[in-house]
Amino acid sequence: MRDPHLDPLADALIPATDGMPSASEADSTGKWTERALAARPDLAPALERALAAADVESLQKDDQEAFAALAEIVSGAYYMNVKVRKRVGYPGQKSNPPFPDEAEYYLEGLLPEHEEPLPERQAIRARGKTDSRANVLVIGAGASGAVAAKELAEAGFSVVCLEQGGWKNASDFPGDKLEFELLVGKEWNTNPNVRGWREDYPCETSESEIDPVMFNAVGGSTIHFGAQWARMRPSDFRTRSLEGVGDDWPISYEELLPSYEQLDLDMNVSGIGGDPAYPPGAPPPLPPLSIGKIGRKAAGGMNKLGWHWWPAAHAIPSQATATQAPCARRGTCMFGCPEGAKGSTDLTIWPKALAAGAKLVTGARVREITTNGNGLATGALWIDRDGREQRAEADVVVLAANGVGTPRLLHLSGLANSSGLVGKRLMLHPYMSVLGVYGEDLESWLGPWGTPLLSLQFADTDEARGFPRGAQWDVMPIGGPLMSLARYDALLFEERWGPAVHGLVEKTLGRAFDWGIGIEDLPSEENVVALDPALTDSDGIAAPRIHYRIDDDARANLAWQIERAKEAHEAAGAVETVVTDWSQWGWHLLGTCRMGDDPATSVVDRFGRAHDVPNLYIVDGSVFVTSGPQPPTATIAANAHRCVEHLIETASLQAVPA
Repeated sequence: MRDPHLDPLADALIPATDGMPSASEADSTGKWTERALAARPDLAPALERALAAADVESLQKDDQEAFAALAEIVSGAYYMNVKVRKRVGYPGQKSNPPFPDEAEYYLEGLLPEHEEPLPERQAIRARGKTDSRANVLVIGAGASGAVAAKELAEAGFSVVCLEQGGWKNASDFPGDKLEFELLVGKEWNTNPNVRGWREDYPCETSESEIDPVMFNAVGGSTIHFGAQWARMRPSDFRTRSLEGVGDDWPISYEELLPSYEQLDLDMNVSGIGGDPAYPPGAPPPLPPLSIGKIGRKAAGGMNKLGWHWWPAAHAIPSQATATQAPCARRGTCMFGCPEGAKGSTDLTIWPKALAAGAKLVTGARVREITTNGNGLATGALWIDRDGREQRAEADVVVLAANGVGTPRLLHLSGLANSSGLVGKRLMLHPYMSVLGVYGEDLESWLGPWGTPLLSLQFADTDEARGFPRGAQWDVMPIGGPLMSLARYDALLFEERWGPAVHGLVEKTLGRAFDWGIGIEDLPSEENVVALDPALTDSDGIAAPRIHYRIDDDARANLAWQIERAKEAHEAAGAVETVVTDWSQWGWHLLGTCRMGDDPATSVVDRFGRAHDVPNLYIVDGSVFVTSGPQPPTATIAANAHRCVEHLIETASLQAVPA
């Protein structure tokens, strides 16, 4: 039964205006409020406190948590109402299959023609041992773990992979549901501390300015990524030599190139070759996705300024594949694709790995990598869903547990830290955005999300700016009404709520897009993943404690890039710009077990083998020496492929336990 105190509070937030009903008028039966609360039951206690308030303005001053809960439930219920959606012209995050020529239409007159893709390479095949224990134990089933398992299994080795999460189905994801924007606030939040699923582990972040974004499942954080498929450039591997900052990688772009090109094929990447920011090479195997109206608008502004841009490549097929539907442009990529289109590795890599004989064990939380008296890894101890300890034995262990989970497990096992660098040099890519508001309909809820196009105009060091390195810019859609309104949460009450709320939606929803700014994060040994002395996961295993600060150079970089992004919007015709600080989100977990040739200054060698443990490999983002300005998944997957190919080629020389 509806609480009589809700209507006046709700109507103070969203009153009636010409053409728009009030909150209570749009929700007279209470069904939308009930549905909003079902999506966000975590807000119920704070909402109860809000219902006792005399008015919303005093509530905002006296109990901000209760006010936020009230605002979230009221606005969530209001904009779920399909009649309200019709009045504001928002069709929802529905399937929007592009017209066959849409990608070409939006690029007409902007780019040269691209080359045909190179033929697919043949997989290397070999034979491994077939005794009772596995040849290789892989820990983690995300981007790097999936690649490792597939390559090893196809080469004839017996492979077991332990993954603490489980399988996700397309029907699980929130992007096709009316509650989408509410569900991503809690149940599908990218922060495991907020999400709090059984398969998650908590992270102690009281000394961190950024919370890590991660997801435990088959597919790992590729379930939650935007499917951007951007490579690091040749210069990004040599920042010390070229610019005197950071460190050089022990490998080059050229060494990684064959694996980059192979992963384009394995991940069914869509895009266009010929980006002038990169050397010539094979283009993506599938035609590009549409850049849409927001991409064309952004490109026009960049062309006026003479600044670099290029249609982004995506691990999202523009045409159906054996395991994926084509992109339907829902624009919900970062929260799982309900179409089954996005190239999370559960859809792209794992079917091939399983077909080749790899064994995948889900619900397996690893607590220790085991070793023998000769300093070799022998396998792992893990906890099953019933809380029972299990043991897995193998000749070789491959760690692929991300830039937080991998150092956590090494600390728990007391391994591979003679350099003292395990857990140090954490890089998280601080991120902000500039919203440009335009006076025309841009359908800016359409995907991919991901990015239709990117810019590397300001990715390198310019000493005149006073800080090192730069950023990748990404054009980003902005979602639905709640995500649009969130850009204005810092406004005063009378500017954000009441009659003003309708004006904000009218001018922003579908008429605005972001230039997202992800800056390169240089390594610092002050940014650390350690074990917390008190916090544990649900199995009693010590949780990671993260210490991370955004330094002065990074803040200067963000501030400078933001001003340039405003210029880009203005050149494209924006009537207003709004800066949003997303820097609390640690989208990319990198650098905590760096690779290098010198055991004194690195954890693993150039092929991911631990200097201290000759049959322990690390293939995830923790081995990154620098972070580059790009999203790292393409490089993580390609480097895992390169490392595992070396392991396969040198298997006869590999030290293994007796």
